[in-house]
Amino acid sequence: MTDTKTHEVVREVGPFGDVIRPFTVNGSQTLCYVNVNELLGFEIGDLKTGKMLHRVEVEGFSKGPTKRHGCPSHGIGLTPDETAVWLTDAFNSRVHIYDNKVMPPKKIASVLLRDQPGWVTFSIDGRYAYPSTGDVIDVKQRKIVTGLSDETGAPVQSEKMLEIDFAGEVPAQAGNQFGLGAVAKSSVSP
Repeated sequence: MTDTKTHEVVREVGPFGDVIRPFTVNGSQTLCYVNVNELLGFEIGDLKTGKMLHRVEVEGFSKGPTKRHGCPSHGIGLTPDETAVWLTDAFNSRVHIYDNKVMPPKKIASVLLRDQPGWVTFSIDGRYAYPSTGDVIDVKQRKIVTGLSDETGAPVQSEKMLEIDFAGEVPAQAGNQFGLGAVAKSSVSP
């Protein structure tokens, strides 16, 4: 962790199981959910103590070759209400969904996607999940409701997508592309 004013390291978190890849942080900035190389799953770190708390491996699925990013899980996000962790699984072309109301989180569902995901984020209101495959998933139903396509109808990817809501012609609210938690005081304990 670094101080954004001084750019100095103020705390280290871990050690984690391998090189850190994408990660997300809860809204109270007490927990980080981390992808690491060679892990189909994620690890959880305590940002206050600096300790690695949990390693969660996806059960019932195997690792295999990936098209991009070079690791089994290269994308993780918290729903804005922080009740669920969504994890990408490139080889199996899925997102795995975990109940984040318990620690460690427990897997509750998987959704088959049209391509290998390398990222996941959510709409500002938390109704939709956007894996980088261009699929649009209803978060409550855990079902694909549509897919993004270009003007010719060809499927498009959405890894760099960012939602911006306008009030007339003025940007009023922007989402984030990182699946960050939005609960200021977390009810989830390590």
